[in-house]
Amino acid sequence: EVELRAFTRELPLAGMEHGTPHFFKVALETPDGWSDWSNIVACVPPQPELPGKCAAVFPVVKDDTTACIRWTKPIDYAAAAHCGEIRRYKVLVTWPEGERELEWEGDLDSAEVPGLDCLTDYRFQVAAENVTGWGEWSDPSPVLQMPPPVPPKLQMPTLRRATHHTAVIQWQHPPSSGVPVDSFRFRWTTAPGFPPGGAASPDVYELEDVPPNASQYTISGLAPGHTYIFQVRALNRFGQGIWSNSSIPIKTADGREPGKVQNLSAPNVYKSFITLRWSPASPNGHEVTRHVLRCATTPDLEGAQEIEPVVVRKNDMDTCDLRHLQKVTHYFQVAAFNSVGPSPWSDPLCVDLRVVHQLEDA
Repeated sequence: EVELRAFTRELPLAGMEHGTPHFFKVALETPDGWSDWSNIVACVPPQPELPGKCAAVFPVVKDDTTACIRWTKPIDYAAAAHCGEIRRYKVLVTWPEGERELEWEGDLDSAEVPGLDCLTDYRFQVAAENVTGWGEWSDPSPVLQMPPPVPPKLQMPTLRRATHHTAVIQWQHPPSSGVPVDSFRFRWTTAPGFPPGGAASPDVYELEDVPPNASQYTISGLAPGHTYIFQVRALNRFGQGIWSNSSIPIKTADGREPGKVQNLSAPNVYKSFITLRWSPASPNGHEVTRHVLRCATTPDLEGAQEIEPVVVRKNDMDTCDLRHLQKVTHYFQVAAFNSVGPSPWSDPLCVDLRVVHQLEDA
């Protein structure tokens, strides 16, 4: 006997022996007590049958080589649980060039199918087995094309050593796979986030074809005193991964006056002219636009005359020629200018023109 709740109107029964008559009767409990038993009804659980046809097979991509498939279990298999329950499922995987089967133990409604190839169209069918045998194959699933194994999304890059115009970007490579990385690509912007349009936007800059064996790179062409965010992506022969999350913002150094001119010298001293040479001043974020040279005959450069010489870059050094100088001792200093202002004067250079010097080379 089984006692049920008052609102029960039906009771599923399982585990009954098939082919054997079973008899049932019901009584109700009222405030006055139990009623009489109802009329007796009988039923004979049928013999186990083949499992029904599975329905609604839906595949989805799990990763580059694995699909997860789900299906609706058959609903008309035998009621005798000890002999008619589903024991196994099998899946038929078909693609234009072939097919294969896989089996799983137990009463399932999903499974994973590994070993699939990228850019291949697959269909899946499912069948169930009980003690009687295998049921009918389900209808083929919708086509599932495995995606190309493009690189995964990388972790956000890190930035360091920002100068006026450059910053060093570092990033982590994706996990090793059968498809090597061909190159990396960066993009950066001064906007709070990357605006729509990608590289077509005037606020977004991109750098392509970064070598695949690099893990850090110096980004140049930045503007001084600006805050940038960066993103990185990897590319292989199948395509490109999605952009990483944005880096922590980094600010380039503020622009200022050029650095002090160094290494001022006079490599050529002739009777008719002399050549001054110095190392280019650091622009400090803004292009050096001109130089000013001052000259005096005393070490303190009192009463010095200032001129704007014609400066020529030779072998990574700045040079200028001076003609028609008096045959006395001269003291020279050079300053560089950019849009912010002048650099400090260089250390003085003493050139004694009282001594006899060589003639200019012919």
